Amino acid sequence: MMNNKKRPHLVSVKTILIILAVSCFSLYALFPHTLFFEDDSLSQDYTFEKTYLNAALSTDPYNEKLRAKKIAIHIGLNEYSQATSELKKLPKSDKKTELEIKLLYALWVDSGAKKDDRFEELTLKLSAFTHWDEQLLEIAKATGLNTSVAQYYERYAQPLLAADFWLSAGEPAKALAIYKTHINADVAQKAIETALGANNPKQAYRWWKKYGDTANSERTLYYASLAGDDAAALKAVEILLKAQPNNSEYLTKAMHLRLANGDAPGAEQLIAKLLLKTPNNKALRLLNWKIMRWQNKPKQALKEFKWLMAHKAVDVAMLTDSINDANALYLYQDANDIYEYKAQNRQLKGNGFANWMQTNEFIGNAKQELNHIERYEKINGKTPLSQFWKAKVLHDTGNLAGLRALWPHYAGPKNEEDLLWLARAHWLNDDFTTALTILKQKAHSNDDEFWSARVDMAMRVNDKQEELYALEQLKNITPLSVGDMLHYQQLKFADNPQGLLNYLWQQAPLTDRQLIQITLLSTQIGDEKYVTRIHQALEKQRYNKALYPAWLILSNWYQNQSDLNYAYTTLNRAAKLSEYNPDVVLAQGWLALQMHDTIMIKRILANYSSNEPNRDWAQLLASLSIHQKAFNSAYFYLRQLAISNPRDLTTLVNLADVMNQLGYYANASELKHYLLNHLPKDKYAYRGLMIQWAGAMAVPHLRQFSSLDDIAPEAINNATANWWLARRAAQKLEPWQKLQLAMSNGEFNKVKALVNTQTLGKVDELSALLYLKQPYATMQHWYEELTQEPTLAETSLLRNARTSYFRALEINLSPEAGLNTSQYDVNVYFPYAKGQWKLSISNQQNLNNNGLLFAIEDKMTWGRWYFDAKVDSHQGKLMSRQGLSLDTRYQWDSRTQVGVKLEHNVENRQSETLLSFAKLNKTTAYINYAIDGRQNVQLSAAAMAFKRRSDSSTLVKGQEYNARYQYTILKDRPIWNTYFSAQWQDFERTLAPLGVDQRARPQLIDIQPFRRFALGTSLSSNTNLAPPYLGESPSWLFDISTGYQTLNDTLDVSVSSGAGWSVLGDDLFKLQLGYQSSNKVGNSDTQLQLGYYVHF
Repeated sequence: MMNNKKRPHLVSVKTILIILAVSCFSLYALFPHTLFFEDDSLSQDYTFEKTYLNAALSTDPYNEKLRAKKIAIHIGLNEYSQATSELKKLPKSDKKTELEIKLLYALWVDSGAKKDDRFEELTLKLSAFTHWDEQLLEIAKATGLNTSVAQYYERYAQPLLAADFWLSAGEPAKALAIYKTHINADVAQKAIETALGANNPKQAYRWWKKYGDTANSERTLYYASLAGDDAAALKAVEILLKAQPNNSEYLTKAMHLRLANGDAPGAEQLIAKLLLKTPNNKALRLLNWKIMRWQNKPKQALKEFKWLMAHKAVDVAMLTDSINDANALYLYQDANDIYEYKAQNRQLKGNGFANWMQTNEFIGNAKQELNHIERYEKINGKTPLSQFWKAKVLHDTGNLAGLRALWPHYAGPKNEEDLLWLARAHWLNDDFTTALTILKQKAHSNDDEFWSARVDMAMRVNDKQEELYALEQLKNITPLSVGDMLHYQQLKFADNPQGLLNYLWQQAPLTDRQLIQITLLSTQIGDEKYVTRIHQALEKQRYNKALYPAWLILSNWYQNQSDLNYAYTTLNRAAKLSEYNPDVVLAQGWLALQMHDTIMIKRILANYSSNEPNRDWAQLLASLSIHQKAFNSAYFYLRQLAISNPRDLTTLVNLADVMNQLGYYANASELKHYLLNHLPKDKYAYRGLMIQWAGAMAVPHLRQFSSLDDIAPEAINNATANWWLARRAAQKLEPWQKLQLAMSNGEFNKVKALVNTQTLGKVDELSALLYLKQPYATMQHWYEELTQEPTLAETSLLRNARTSYFRALEINLSPEAGLNTSQYDVNVYFPYAKGQWKLSISNQQNLNNNGLLFAIEDKMTWGRWYFDAKVDSHQGKLMSRQGLSLDTRYQWDSRTQVGVKLEHNVENRQSETLLSFAKLNKTTAYINYAIDGRQNVQLSAAAMAFKRRSDSSTLVKGQEYNARYQYTILKDRPIWNTYFSAQWQDFERTLAPLGVDQRARPQLIDIQPFRRFALGTSLSSNTNLAPPYLGESPSWLFDISTGYQTLNDTLDVSVSSGAGWSVLGDDLFKLQLGYQSSNKVGNSDTQLQLGYYVHF
């Protein structure tokens, strides 16, 4: 067995090498990335590789390359803690930094890729590290390090990629710099966009023109517009508009480009198209306004501006420009609208408010201006300027009541101008105290008108201290007038004529007027040394003609001293200097009478006799004639004086003496009988008569009665009292003189005040009450206080008022009362409660409904108002009626009277049947207008309804219009009028049933309107024959008219006549007759009435 065993064969080296080669090849084929990995790359089989690396590192722990690969494997397997641990074993190197960056990136991604502290650390490390591989490059891109990436590409000569990342980094300028050197057609579009991003549109537009599709007009427009090439942009947009003419965007761009190229009219055309599409576009409207102004079209600009203003799309500068445009075009209402807008928006500053008010004045609408001021003050509160303008508007429009109402709360500047307005409103209302209070609001002023008004107000309230103060201020501003200077002197030296005289002597040099005043004062003081001094001063100017009044005053003084020789000498000097002024010659005549200077008397009679002398000369010539026993001449002058003033007793006394001398004994006896009842009964009254007649000549004879101071006040009652005297010496006037002045000046309140003082005579009081339009009170005073028989003058005065206050009993018999009726009346008239009343009871016989008619009526006049109220009742045997009427009139002015008359259930005199069985409701408005003293027009319009008496149902409704024009040919003896009248009823002709008896069937009645035009004339001695009796007998009237009735084509005639005679003296018997050929229903009508009334 042993020998059979073979000896083992040994394997040869060659065989072993072949086996190893095959094994390695197989392993490489199976694990190509695992084996032979001593380079930097990693295998995909991390497990095998990690095992290998662990084994390798155990044998070579300081192999940094293997450890770096192991760290990379840990990171790949998300084994961050192992990777971190291994990293600590690596020394500091670029490789370690690279692995740290990759580890940080892996950790950041796994934590959600948030921008946290790890992200900050990652980016800082990555930015600082410059040796990037592809993997780090991708991490830089992923973490947004665009700037670093761009710089990386620039280092590695990839400029276009660098440009992309410069753009991503927000650095278009750096990208643009790259494109400028590397531009080509492929990158042109991106380069253009980059240029735009770098705010270099011009470069973008150059590249577009070189590389872009210039046929694309829209893009060309876009780039050209950005580059500021307006011409190219306009050319492009015009091409686009040809293709799309209504494209709003293109229209807008084209409009702006035309403006930029200076084509404003073209832009205006495009804006018009755009506004048609979007009329409420504020921006377009604003631009359109600007274009209009650029083209100097302010009127069209204003129209556009008003739209902008209405939509609150304006600013302060625009408001100012548009106001200037409106004022330049005189379009003040447009300017006012703008000012109003500014006021509402609190934009009215500086002089804006005043300019606004000035604009309102140009418009001339005061009511609108006041409304604007009120609204302004509600928004901004009261300001001195707004209050000033409110006062100005009220003053300029004459609204005195408004000014008076404004004053208590007035907050204006209170300068001279506005204070004068406010004060004037009060003093024209006779409220002088308030007017003075207003003027006192300003203590200092250089306005002479202001101080003049203050002087006047102080004088009216009798505040002499204030008056003197105001005159002194006025004197400091301007020289006082002669009258004001005299008044100033009177106030300053009141009750001190000596002081005034000394004051005048101190003036240097003395004027002629001052010398005359000194002469007057010296003679009034009466001290001979003062008269001597002024006489000597006058002698130094003996040839000064202007001083003749001073010589005349001296002459009067010497006459009063009974020194007739000095009086004669000085008066001759005055006559020569005045060249024989009539006033001086008049004084010479009276002196000649005292001196019995027959030569002078004859000379004056020869040279100065006249057929129509004034009162003073007539008195002198009469006295001279009496002295010369020329009684015919004296009678001529005295008769003229008596005719001009029958109440002048001095004239009548002398006239009676002269008539005796001429042998007119009967007339003289009658005149003396009159004088016995009217001449003064005491010496003081006779003294007044002597002064009125003889003037200065009577003074020496009157010294035995009293001093000159006692005599002077009586001289004011002569006929020379004038308006100025009445204003400044009213306390010296008799009550009747005050009344006449107040009535002549139209001072209604003063007349009323005079009546209330009860100082007027009876006749004057009646005259005043009539002036105040109070006829009832006038007649009441006459009946209650004038117990004697009235004179002819009193009767004439009261005739106008008696219709408002009388008592009378009247009986009327009318067998023919019209419309086939008869009527018998008893009327009683009496005054009561400021009204004139009438009570009536009548028996009316009509168409089958006879019965009694009761009525009560009251007429009242008060001021401008007149009222007539009447209540009546007809108690018919079949049907009754109760009626009411009220007539109210108002005297609008001296020519116009307006009124309204309301009638309810009154008599219906349309026809016989309607009078008996129907009633009338009617409302009438009318106006009476006096064109002048002879022409008068009356117009009325009424709404009316005919109603049945049985159940008050309506028969017909309609309207009635009346017109009358009257011309007065004669106003008295007789009164003769001619007139045209028209009456027009407007309602449909109706055939209506009318119940006339409950037991009978209703009667059908034909109701048709009445329409008539007429011409007529009337003559009468007075207005009518109804009470009261006004003292005319016989009284008569006659009226005839011819008319045309349109509906029945008929001509008619109407006649009315009457006459009355007084039987007992305060009564009237009357007869009246009337005839109509065709009344309202076409029938003839006759009226006949006999009547009598007597006053009681």
